[in-house]
Amino acid sequence: MDPLGAPSHFVDINTLPGWSDHHDEDQSNSSPLPVEGGKVDVRSPFPYREEINTKIILWRGDVALLNCTAIVNTSNESLTDKNPVSESIFMHAGPDLRVELQKLKGCRTGEAKLTKGFNLAARFIIHTVGPKYKSRYRTAAESSLYSCYRNILQFAKEQAMSSVGFCVINTVKRGYPLADATHIALRTVRRFLEIHGETLEKVVFAVSDLEEVNYLVHV
Repeated sequence: MDPLGAPSHFVDINTLPGWSDHHDEDQSNSSPLPVEGGKVDVRSPFPYREEINTKIILWRGDVALLNCTAIVNTSNESLTDKNPVSESIFMHAGPDLRVELQKLKGCRTGEAKLTKGFNLAARFIIHTVGPKYKSRYRTAAESSLYSCYRNILQFAKEQAMSSVGFCVINTVKRGYPLADATHIALRTVRRFLEIHGETLEKVVFAVSDLEEVNYLVHV
């Protein structure tokens, strides 16, 4: 059961519209998106499935404010990164989170570590480390980013979590192209829901304005 009685500044994911509330089948599968210099074909590589689309929420906001079973924190190998996502999570979770993270002794790229949510509305925080991107090592970076999402989802399955709020794991500091990273995120979540959809009720992608555009193109 998700946390109850959270302070009012937290956002109940059950009040957020799902992907299916915004887009019908034709829009999801075959609408070309107008861009500068022409249009890009954004047909989905996956068949339309209403039962999956109703589980996915694209929300423009701060992942730290989500009232769900777990949220995702993107960090560095020592779990001390000061990116905007981590800073907000630390601020809302309180000082006990830093103490707990010191006990974990870091996290390797592509792995995931679990802590309590402390003062957050979310019961858990799943911490992960995205890869540093270099074009000549693109395949390795793709594999590592896939592992981030896969390991988070595996935690959710093992812990019987009903909902997960994802931040965008690839940070500007690590140089991963946003469009490529978005495709990996959505593809990995989609395939997981196809196989293990009964274990997760909601998956929220908490994004910024620019990130939202990329997610809209790739969903």
